[in-house]
Amino acid sequence: MKSWLTQTGALVVPLLAMTPSPAAAASGAPIYASLQGEVVLDNARVLVEKFVLQPAQSTGRHGHPADQLLVFIKGGVLKSADTGRATLWREGRVVWQSATERPDGGSTNAGTAPIVMIWVTLKNVVPAKPGAAKQWPEDAHLNYPNIPGEDLLENDRVIVQRFVVNPGQWEGVHAHRPDMLYIHIKGGRWAVRSKKEAEHLYPDPDPDGAVGWMSPIDISEGHESGNAGKEPIDLVWVTLKE
Repeated sequence: MKSWLTQTGALVVPLLAMTPSPAAAASGAPIYASLQGEVVLDNARVLVEKFVLQPAQSTGRHGHPADQLLVFIKGGVLKSADTGRATLWREGRVVWQSATERPDGGSTNAGTAPIVMIWVTLKNVVPAKPGAAKQWPEDAHLNYPNIPGEDLLENDRVIVQRFVVNPGQWEGVHAHRPDMLYIHIKGGRWAVRSKKEAEHLYPDPDPDGAVGWMSPIDISEGHESGNAGKEPIDLVWVTLKE
């Protein structure tokens, strides 16, 4: 899943909280006060950062510089600094947090293993002009003909879906709209084919947490990907509505 892109159930809750990121710095408000993230993707639409919270480590105060999506790559137990309540967050869980939400005191990793999180910060864009022609169907959900997806979250800004591709399984021919981001919960080795591209393997597997920005693909191109590895690939797709 690399040749056509740039590689590198949901709840609204008071959560985690890190050192100022590029997005936070731009807005003047930090995300986490005590945890530094790694930028894995930065373009005109999103800033994507990876955070690893070690056992007994605190995120520090947590603010909301913009509308954001949190995806747990490696889950665990987080204990709220404000309430003292411990909550289990499993791999693949997603959380939407709005820029209008109040900051909180953050959370501490109450487990024995690191918690790995991906934060997707949405950037503001100029709205399309009224009456502008629409190239894509109204339904913005990704549709794999061979694999049913799990709808995790939908609001005015994003659609979030999850797919598990088993070894030897192909997604089926499908399209990709503009402004789509994928996040591997469980990575693996992909194969790809289309009308213009003979079936072939990618030499390197995508690791857990790998992130990519997808270029638009029309259904007429006959594009699909398959799992060429020996373990299931667990994938979250984020489609921006604007």
